[in-house]
Amino acid sequence: MANNYLKNQKILYAAALAASIIFCIAMTSMGITKYYSVLQGGDNYNDYPTSGFSLIRVLINGSYLIATVTYIIWLTKKQQTSYSFLDICKYAIPFLALALIAYPQSSDIYLYLHYGTMSLHKINPYLNSSDSFVSNLSPFLHWRQTSTYGPVSLFFFALSALGVPISPLLAVYIFKIICVLVHTLNAYLIWRLLTNYEHRNFITMAYLVNPMLLNEQIANAHLDVLVANTLIVLIGCIYYQRYVFAILAILVGFLIKTLPIIWFPLVFAFLCKQRRWRDLAASVLLSLLIIAVITYTFMPTVSAWRSVLNPATSGATARSFHQALNLFMNFLPNVSVETRENILSFLKYFAYLSWIVYYAGTLIKSLFRQKDSEINLVSDIGWTTLTLFLFATPWLMPWYPSILLPIAALSINSSHFVLTSLTFSLSPSIILGAGSGTTVISLATSLVSVVPATALVIFGRKKPLF
Repeated sequence: MANNYLKNQKILYAAALAASIIFCIAMTSMGITKYYSVLQGGDNYNDYPTSGFSLIRVLINGSYLIATVTYIIWLTKKQQTSYSFLDICKYAIPFLALALIAYPQSSDIYLYLHYGTMSLHKINPYLNSSDSFVSNLSPFLHWRQTSTYGPVSLFFFALSALGVPISPLLAVYIFKIICVLVHTLNAYLIWRLLTNYEHRNFITMAYLVNPMLLNEQIANAHLDVLVANTLIVLIGCIYYQRYVFAILAILVGFLIKTLPIIWFPLVFAFLCKQRRWRDLAASVLLSLLIIAVITYTFMPTVSAWRSVLNPATSGATARSFHQALNLFMNFLPNVSVETRENILSFLKYFAYLSWIVYYAGTLIKSLFRQKDSEINLVSDIGWTTLTLFLFATPWLMPWYPSILLPIAALSINSSHFVLTSLTFSLSPSIILGAGSGTTVISLATSLVSVVPATALVIFGRKKPLF
């Protein structure tokens, strides 16, 4: 039995590695081709060639699907190990290396580096839109707006952009090296925080080689890997009752990307219930000090602060229930553009309002819960974030749910949340492309992205994972 089990594990590992090699080659071939095509005046980077049918798209989707299926099969085996973290890394290194080599399909990396280049030239990207400054990266830009990312992100953008004068390709890989190092650090922090947990090696390995994390946070180099880092620190500080540092982690996360601000009321309410007045006072003073410094240095105007709310996507839909409804109405006869826009507008505000009511209910419930605990607080952070993405985010990108996985890894006893967040994270990346088009493929992309996780939210049962 043991020999058969070991043989099956080797087969799974070989299949996942082979699929990852194909994925890496296809991504790099497509990415480099797109890069030089744009330099020669070809198609916009964001549109070529991930719309419609192409062989490269089939290869990328097929290899990613195989890697995901083998990963899920491996998860169901629940192999327990006594490895050290270095031993875990030895198994993960081939996958980390392939994700590092794979060239990004997403155009976001160019926007990051362009903002970094602006910063190096003493041009404030919160006051000046990306198209107000010309760099080697300008031909690759899809979003021509002021920066939607905070000053902490800007530091890493500028650090990577030091390579732009030599070659934008070098700058891309500098940022990707930062991503793989931070991802590995995140896995290490999870491993440390699970010191007293029986299955910590299995969970750490599952996080380190998760196909979606490798694809979105390393291969496509999205800065959500940095947000994940602050989230892991936040959860660690909550568990160890270092509440001032927990608030600091939220602030740093917000200065990377806007999302972490939604966690602040939950932590604030928890501290109020625990009567941690000294921690609250220190947190408020620290927050005001940081806001004052940022206002004085990077964001001196209201419009600069508003920039991080990403107003450019306010009317856009992709990969969400909003997008699915939009496409269904496109396929129906006699539905005018005005009617469709009115329905989508109503749905957007109804979804936002419903989520706000849910959030308020979560806050009230936490205040009146008789036996409140740090575990409950982390669970509340997880569910409010998941429901925001799943039901109230019209513009849903495949890397957004990646932020749920650190919460899942560190709240493994919440089996319903773990299974739902894992499903939600793996589903959106299965079909390559923006998911914002008007084709049947875009409709399928939206449904694949949100329906499986929604089914688990509604019908999932709370049962132990181990």
